[in-house]
Amino acid sequence: MTPRGKLTGRLWATLWMLSAGLIIQGGLEVFELGARWPVWLISIAPLLLFLIGVARDNLHWLIWYCLLLLFYFISAVEDAFARPHNPIVMSGLVIVVLLFSVCTAYLRFRGREKRGNEEASE
Repeated sequence: MTPRGKLTGRLWATLWMLSAGLIIQGGLEVFELGARWPVWLISIAPLLLFLIGVARDNLHWLIWYCLLLLFYFISAVEDAFARPHNPIVMSGLVIVVLLFSVCTAYLRFRGREKRGNEEASE
């Protein structure tokens, strides 16, 4: 396994903090609407599924995680137009955009680290 550099280590930590923030924000939003915890669990199940692969530092899973985040972005934009003055909804939109940005930056720099390590071992 290729060790992470300083930048990718920080991006990795930020990725996990934002993922946790998105899960918490989703919970707050579901409970604010009066739904029960099974609805929240169903809404975050895809995130949790892909986070298993992300935890293994598998870049293919992280690419799919980024694509999944696009669906959460669409949902967040719809919610932002439906409830524009709700801070929980707006925070969800900000978290999704930041998380997508951090994921793509991590993919770029981590991919370079892994390629550089493979070339050095040849």
